[in-house]
Amino acid sequence: MNQTSENVKVPMLRKIAFVLGQTGWSLAVFGFTELIFMFYLPPDNGKAMFKPFVFQGAVFKVFTIVGILSAIGYLLSALMEPIVGSWSDRSTFKFGKRKTFMAFAVVPFAALSAAVFFPLREGVHPLNTVWLSCTVLLAFVVKCFYTTPFNAMINEIAKEEKERLHIVMMLSITYALGIGIGQTINVFLSVFSGQMSNESIFQICILVYATIALILMLLPVLFVKDETGKHITTEELKYDKAHTGIFDNMIEVWNDKNYRVLLIVELIYWFPQKIFIAAVPYFVASLFKLDNVYTAIILYSVGIFSLVLYPIIDKLVVRYGKKKIMQSALLSLVVAYLFTATIGLYELPTLVFVIIYIIVNMYPTAVLGILPMALAGDNAEHDFKQTGVAKNASYFALKTFMMKVGVAITSLIFPSLLLLGKTPDNPFGIRMVALVSLLFSFAAFLVMRKYKDVS
Repeated sequence: MNQTSENVKVPMLRKIAFVLGQTGWSLAVFGFTELIFMFYLPPDNGKAMFKPFVFQGAVFKVFTIVGILSAIGYLLSALMEPIVGSWSDRSTFKFGKRKTFMAFAVVPFAALSAAVFFPLREGVHPLNTVWLSCTVLLAFVVKCFYTTPFNAMINEIAKEEKERLHIVMMLSITYALGIGIGQTINVFLSVFSGQMSNESIFQICILVYATIALILMLLPVLFVKDETGKHITTEELKYDKAHTGIFDNMIEVWNDKNYRVLLIVELIYWFPQKIFIAAVPYFVASLFKLDNVYTAIILYSVGIFSLVLYPIIDKLVVRYGKKKIMQSALLSLVVAYLFTATIGLYELPTLVFVIIYIIVNMYPTAVLGILPMALAGDNAEHDFKQTGVAKNASYFALKTFMMKVGVAITSLIFPSLLLLGKTPDNPFGIRMVALVSLLFSFAAFLVMRKYKDVS
């Protein structure tokens, strides 16, 4: 009997080459989505970490330049995701409908991830604002041409649900690895402090990160098979003739009512998700009142311990289903942010506060690093079995679209809340960040109750 695509196992080396691509793009993205706040709106524990290059005060009395650019970037990226997803789903490139887009995006993606942090003038200058605006927005657009086809390859590499879940786990690990590499910037800033300016240390690190990202993003392009452009089914040909508009695929996916519930959850829970990474330097400086190197220590600790939980989560999913485990993670986020909002309001040694903070964030970080992507894959596969048409890129693109909108809202709100206070003497803005994250987490939990497992 001939083997079918459903039961052919992908070699481990090929899987590793694929998932390391995620390390590359997560490292590239980490700069202009997370470190941008640190560099252009630095934490302040008595002395600003970096000198200003753009205006750091309130714009229109509420927003910041960095917040506005990040929000616009995410919205622009959100718009591009379904467009690129549709182009990728419909393409017939012989090199592959996924890899062709990825190959063209690699170099500009890596280059722009570094260019964001090289302002043209010393000090606050209008040219720096123009440069920052152009590089950030271009980086958000170019990113889509790599990440959208990359995500679509998950279902095309792993046909079985169990194997797909394991690949998503591997992707979660490699995504965390990219963030972990990016967080070493806090270590280097501490180790080389006094030997050169903080700005120079930061920029050297960014150049190294961009080079690493470039190499890793090339691995899936060079070593993972992509024959999706060569074999088009009869059903797909009929579908393409009936759906000629760019957004037709997105409308089809949005009409999947069960998946729509998941998309709304995606929109909501990304506020607390992004805050966990972006706000830790501010929690460390204002609430824990510790040196910034503890940012890396905390994030590494949460990341490592959450990885240890993966085998346990795998068993919990088998026993209770993905929906219940997702709900438990969202409730855990509520607890984590309730604790965060109260750090320093009662007598406990600082080390105890840090340890509790790490513990309460381990479980939600582990679950939310795995299940949302796995659930998207389940729904895409469920739709494929019903229709015979593979819309993987469109399913993942719409998921990412909702995530981008949620993160855009976060990018606008987060810096504005910081204006209320981000120093040890006035941490009111930081506490408000935690409270708003708590509310978003609980709202996501309530919406998730309407979802039905399809696997």
